[in-house]
Amino acid sequence: MSLQTISQERAKHALAAVEGWAKNKDASNQKELKSYVVGMPAMILMSGFGQTCAFYKGNNKGNHEVVLQALQDWLQKGDLITFITQASAQEYQLAEAESLEYLNWLKKFSRAYLQGDE
Repeated sequence: MSLQTISQERAKHALAAVEGWAKNKDASNQKELKSYVVGMPAMILMSGFGQTCAFYKGNNKGNHEVVLQALQDWLQKGDLITFITQASAQEYQLAEAESLEYLNWLKKFSRAYLQGDE
């Protein structure tokens, strides 16, 4: 059994999510997903982790929710909105930092595997 780094685990999870999107979404949805993935890290840095998650949750009629679900699956904190409102400051900051690391991989794989311009 080989051990993997946390970065490898992030990459593996992100790749699986993006491959699923590439396989199951049409070109228009792929383009939209790519745009939401690429924009999320900057939005977190500008508006904050909680505000960004709330925005993506509030736009749950489409691909915002798909991106948020991938992040939520990786973080394994249950419902992210509940987590954000109940977490300690330290837990919140760690989740935010981990989200940015994970989204970096998700963004790279989205650019590589999904159709459409950013």
